[in-house]
Amino acid sequence: MTGLSRKYVIRLLNGKRRYRKHKGRRPVYSKEARERLVRIWLAMGLLCPKYLHATMSKALQDYAEVYGEIPETIVAELLRMSASTMERILRLHRFNHPRSANKRSGSKAALAAQIPAGPGSLEETGGPGILQVDTVALCGGDMRESFFWILHITDAVTQWDGLAPCWNRGAEATTNALAHLFERLPFPPKVIHIDNGSEFINHHLLAFLKTHYPNVRITRSRPYHKNDNHRIEQKNSSIVRALFGDLRFDDYTQLSALTDLCDQWSTLHNYAIPCTRQLAKTRRTDAPGLRYHRTIDIPRTPYTRLNELIPQPPPPPINAIQLRRACEHTLKKLFSTQKS
Repeated sequence: MTGLSRKYVIRLLNGKRRYRKHKGRRPVYSKEARERLVRIWLAMGLLCPKYLHATMSKALQDYAEVYGEIPETIVAELLRMSASTMERILRLHRFNHPRSANKRSGSKAALAAQIPAGPGSLEETGGPGILQVDTVALCGGDMRESFFWILHITDAVTQWDGLAPCWNRGAEATTNALAHLFERLPFPPKVIHIDNGSEFINHHLLAFLKTHYPNVRITRSRPYHKNDNHRIEQKNSSIVRALFGDLRFDDYTQLSALTDLCDQWSTLHNYAIPCTRQLAKTRRTDAPGLRYHRTIDIPRTPYTRLNELIPQPPPPPINAIQLRRACEHTLKKLFSTQKS
């Protein structure tokens, strides 16, 4: 309640000490720089402080294009801030994010038996093209009737993401969405790792892969082993839910508009938003219980990772703040039109 230690309060109450206000260390960064950091953080979509620090130089340029020039003294302070300092400043401004929706699962034993099962991490060799796939419901917390799902793919090596809407998670809709995402990939798919959902394990989708992508190897997660698809599971919240939240979309006529929105959102995250990738995970023997030591690479955009492996054309000129605002404006317009 007071912010004071117990022994200090006892001495104060006993009259053995006189209260004096501890000044503490003076702030290193000005109030204006701290306030501007919060504004940039909000404009960038509540980016993780570590990621914001990695892309601060570009974020300052994008922010200046949208909201006007920033004084040079504040720019110098922001570029001098460490990721830990940003974390301490932004800690009091965090928002609560919606939880993931419930998922349905199912499989066809005959087809599933033909697909090898195991952890997706076993396939993460051989450069880009190792894809993990999952679906996220846009049901608004109500699984009744018909609504859209988002098909989400990510590359395990470069962290390249792709989103596409599919109606009711049906076999044909899921196949069409997957074909659209494959066409937008800047590299050929080599492996596709799926879960045991019926939207993936069906004759229609497997026939499509064998016909159009005969060299793609198909693997699946083991039942009740959600971590077998960990690359995609951990990004459903930061990529899909970061845009759609818990909104419900149940108007089939919005398929084309949602597809364009997902393409723009994927472009934003692939070219402008840095992310990290776990390189190794080892069990610690010097600590009790199940404790692990994780090796994480430095924050980079998926385009940067891909360009280091396969030379790519120059990235399109993207203003991250403007593109994010355009996506959010489109989303609000679609949702309001649907309700009206």
